Amino acid sequence: MKITGEIKISDNGFVFNSRTGDSFNLNPFGLELIKCIEAGNDFEQIRAQILEKYEIDDLSFEKDFYEFCALLKHHQILSQDNPLDFK
Repeated sequence: MKITGEIKISDNGFVFNSRTGDSFNLNPFGLELIKCIEAGNDFEQIRAQILEKYEIDDLSFEKDFYEFCALLKHHQILSQDNPLDFK
């Protein structure tokens, strides 16, 4: 999975899609996740980093991460070669 080329992300969580003209504001946690994805980290790397840093159980993180990725895909921010592979 990767952030599409038309997406611009500011350091304060403002996301702009130049293809659609849509813009979004992320909270600090969402910004951290999208920066991890942008850096090319895979699911396992992101999961390990988040579980070490925050008090969240593995199952809750996985559910929330998949929901976040689904939202990113819906808004054409995230693209995947295999739509069923979030890892």
